[in-house]
Amino acid sequence: MGSPTSRARGLRGALVGVASSVMTVGAHAAAGGGVPLGGALVISLLVCATIGTAIGFLRLESRSARWLATTAALCAAQFLGHVVLVATGHHHAGSALGMSPSMAASHIGAAVVLGVAITSAEYLYVVCSSVLCWLRLFSLRAPRPAVRTVRRTTNIVAVQPVFTTGLGMRAPPRLVAAA
Repeated sequence: MGSPTSRARGLRGALVGVASSVMTVGAHAAAGGGVPLGGALVISLLVCATIGTAIGFLRLESRSARWLATTAALCAAQFLGHVVLVATGHHHAGSALGMSPSMAASHIGAAVVLGVAITSAEYLYVVCSSVLCWLRLFSLRAPRPAVRTVRRTTNIVAVQPVFTTGLGMRAPPRLVAAA
């Protein structure tokens, strides 16, 4: 069982992998390259998932370092995913590597905005997890210790009559039993 910060790092990695995959394929399709199919799509998704996994393992202490690393990972995943798509034959109009300056600017802008969103989600996950942990301490009713009753055994000596005519635990008189 991990700590909230380690689970938040995993969340960061998953969000980077998914977001970069969606942006890479979506931007490629929007730019006229069409939706990649088959091996090109699988390799592109693997590249984005690998970068997401790598950024999920990084322990970064400050929020600005987390934002910078997340944004850089998003840019790198998109760029490498785009290179994979171009290398597998999905060309579209543009300059170097099939990427126009406006497309590069939109990828970088999307990476900056998503970097802020992912870093904020990671921070809020840690805060909410901590608050819920504290609330659990106060909201759950702790079982109160059972009241222990002390039972004392006493020997009460009571005088009991030996000769009684009433009902008792004795046997019947011999005269009645013989008849």
